[in-house]
Amino acid sequence: MKRIVVIITLILCVGTIIFGNLHWKNKIAARGEEVANTVVAKTEPLKEAEANQDVSVYFSNLPESVQNKIKDAQTSGQPLQFVIYGSNATSVEEGAWPAQLSKQLEDTYGTNVFQVTVISEGEKTSLDVVREKSYKQVSELKPDIVLFEPFMLKDNGLIGLSNTLDNIETMMDSWKSENDAVTIMIQPPNPLYSANYYPKEVKELQEYAKQNNLTYLNHWEAWPDLEDSKMNDYLTEESDANDNGNKIWADFLIKYFIAK
Repeated sequence: MKRIVVIITLILCVGTIIFGNLHWKNKIAARGEEVANTVVAKTEPLKEAEANQDVSVYFSNLPESVQNKIKDAQTSGQPLQFVIYGSNATSVEEGAWPAQLSKQLEDTYGTNVFQVTVISEGEKTSLDVVREKSYKQVSELKPDIVLFEPFMLKDNGLIGLSNTLDNIETMMDSWKSENDAVTIMIQPPNPLYSANYYPKEVKELQEYAKQNNLTYLNHWEAWPDLEDSKMNDYLTEESDANDNGNKIWADFLIKYFIAK
């Protein structure tokens, strides 16, 4: 009799354990499904909010053609191909002005307005770029917007201004052949302290942009005066923009692309 009681007790204990285990697994599964549904519920409205965000308050500084492109990008969901192109002054390094600008564009406009690609030709002159046809990297992207830093510092004293301007035109013609509605914005490389011929050539670049109805982004306005020794606080020993220089350059462009 005692043996039967023990056996029945064991059966009840095992049954209780199995039942409890099944109940716990079902509870966890139900909780997991609830969490998964919560994540989806939170994620989808964020995407919808980003798509419907009114970004018109930010682009008032931009040309009307670019404003219309931004509106179309938001409507279509197809980001604009925005290419930042130039010499080593247009650095692909983390923390350089292109990276700072790209981050602020995404933070402000979301991910569905600009697809930013940064292409740096390093130490090449404009003549090197034209001979090698490496500017076609930009053409292949069929850009909607090109922010172009056209090798003025690399060409200085080597190529001759008229040749530099011819090379600039060759590059821009290639980009326009892929997208005749492309918007090309020109900006100079970083300034130098107490330079002689270089500022004069950059002034000619600005005049060239004006004559050809190109947007010229004169970030030099934000730097110290060219004859002010404080300029050295913004440049490396190799006369490239240092952290301070990259910040002042980026801040100028951010204020242009993101009006507040």
